[in-house]
Amino acid sequence: MSNVQCQVSNYCGTWWTILLRPIYFYSRLKEESWQKDATSFALITAWLIGFITSVIIFVLHYIPIGSTLTEKVAGLKFIFITPVLCMLALVFFLMTFMIISGLLVIGIFASMLGVGCFLHYAYTKMGGKGSLNRMFQCMLYSSAVLPVASLVLLFTLFTKYGGMDFSLFRGGYNFFYLLSLIYFYGLWAIAGRKVYGVSKWQAFAGAVIPALVLLIFGLMFDKIMLARLQPWIS
Repeated sequence: MSNVQCQVSNYCGTWWTILLRPIYFYSRLKEESWQKDATSFALITAWLIGFITSVIIFVLHYIPIGSTLTEKVAGLKFIFITPVLCMLALVFFLMTFMIISGLLVIGIFASMLGVGCFLHYAYTKMGGKGSLNRMFQCMLYSSAVLPVASLVLLFTLFTKYGGMDFSLFRGGYNFFYLLSLIYFYGLWAIAGRKVYGVSKWQAFAGAVIPALVLLIFGLMFDKIMLARLQPWIS
């Protein structure tokens, strides 16, 4: 098995375990520097979501733009310009992928490590004793929720080309966001309990504030940004 195949297999196995058996995963997680396997997992997550997002943008916008440029070209002329079109498409896709993936890497690491710092402070104030390094590990592994949340991007294709009403897309966004929020909340509480040895109620109480912040952000995005995005996806 090649190194790439091994990494993909390890990532999928870890991702599956985190989502379906989070208590088991965090109980068996051995402490190591958060800059090793946990960072690799979060990076792959960011690149995966960046790839999915780039494909969606390519289908929604780049292909329609390209089709307008070639609508009057036919026959041999179209065959001659096909290599140029393919090269341009690849360049624009890679540019989009690199930009989006870079922003996602910054956003995921900043948010996960920020939440880790807050939870470390909260749980130590509650009398728990644990390692900030291990908490960072747990936070980066909790990014496993994000690929599930990114499935809402697929609804943009149904809205654009499948005749799905925008209100249904909005409902799908809210459903997946709420599901992701519940998963994050549960993972953070489990991590707090395993890392700091606090009681169950303290673990959930400590994770309330970052969960509420995410809830408020989601509500604001729904009320303010989704309406502005409607012309782009419908």
